[in-house]
Amino acid sequence: MSTPTSPQAERYQLFQRAGSTKWQMRFSVRGQGQLKRSLDTDDRGEAERRADAIWYEATYRAKQGLTARAHGFEAVAEEYIAQIHREVERGERRTDQGKSEPAMIRRFFIGYFGSKPVDAITDTDLERYAEWRRTYWTEGPGKLIEHIEYERDGHRLRRPVRRSAPSISRQRGETVVLRALLRWASRQGYLKTPPEISIKARRAPDNRRPSFEPHEFARLEAASLSRLVDPIMDGKGAEVRASDRRSWRIKRLDDHTRRDRTLLHAYVMIGAFSGLRPTEMYNLTWGDVLGYRAGRHKPVDQRDIRLQVRGKGKSGKAIPQKAAIPWFDTLWMLFQRSMGREPQDTDPVFASEQGKRVSSVANGFTELLKAAGLERDHRGIKRTPYSLRHFYISEQLANGAEVMDVARNCRTSLVMIDKHYGQVRLERVADRLRPEWTRA
Repeated sequence: MSTPTSPQAERYQLFQRAGSTKWQMRFSVRGQGQLKRSLDTDDRGEAERRADAIWYEATYRAKQGLTARAHGFEAVAEEYIAQIHREVERGERRTDQGKSEPAMIRRFFIGYFGSKPVDAITDTDLERYAEWRRTYWTEGPGKLIEHIEYERDGHRLRRPVRRSAPSISRQRGETVVLRALLRWASRQGYLKTPPEISIKARRAPDNRRPSFEPHEFARLEAASLSRLVDPIMDGKGAEVRASDRRSWRIKRLDDHTRRDRTLLHAYVMIGAFSGLRPTEMYNLTWGDVLGYRAGRHKPVDQRDIRLQVRGKGKSGKAIPQKAAIPWFDTLWMLFQRSMGREPQDTDPVFASEQGKRVSSVANGFTELLKAAGLERDHRGIKRTPYSLRHFYISEQLANGAEVMDVARNCRTSLVMIDKHYGQVRLERVADRLRPEWTRA
């Protein structure tokens, strides 16, 4: 290749297209063929100065192993999106990645970096991007967006925008995609070495789902059972306060209240001894309780059931503790009393007096927690029906069940078990932490 002191004609050629006074240049780079660039001027001297600058930059980039021409981030990102679609078609990526990642790249990455040369992105740019992303929906471009449109099963849907910073896990997930994009660009020769992406996701507060300690669950169970009997034991009855500040005392439960509390108690016991998610429990039908009809009249210790569950986009079988079986009997009895017939396979397990699926027990569960003095855990975090699942998993781990078996039975991953459900107090596994060889 010519040296910088070579005649201009050996480095590049200037020319004008027919019908245009603007100068253009063409030159060749070893291994990259001939390149043409518009100089956007009709002055010959200025054209030569611009051509020199372009030629020197191109030859320097070529010596560094880069493409002779700088590429804007947007163009590179669109090439990467096309690569994602090809990999989805070949089965090398999940189908959902072919939808979620391009949308993420266009909204956030291209939205911030735009046409900036991809090889000019620095660590500082990435730090600034991270802060811009955290405030996108509250202070940035997203504050003007009212809803997000997406496609599901061939239908165009929309959802409202959540005006908050992205979660820690989402920030990390987006960082993974951005890192993959820049590494791909490096392999294509668009930049020499990808900048070091060290976006530090700020540590989130401890928001793991609250559970129950065994003594707390025993208190919850006792409080629930006490609410099933008539409140006349002290001779005064139970005081009830209305939202309008009226108050009165009741001495006997009406049938409707007693039924609701009985169903709630069965819900608590089944949730605690099966580990089902709330949505999985709501979706249960009697046809999903496998083996129940065949053993209904046998003693509990001679019965066994499996649960065919659906929820959160997942399905599978769950093996509950036998302690859950009597509470299926209770729900069967409630259905019979309300409907005057045995449940059919298509009838919901958690059913109202009209035989309809109970959509939520959240309010009743909160009232029960208040009655037991267990509304919040030791961190002050409010308990929810999901806490029953957490209790089940924690108890399984504390009592020696294999983590892999628990994860499979609960239709979750080992990572999620460790992140959300591994809160087992050291005091409860003290014996496992003191193997025989250390004991006096």
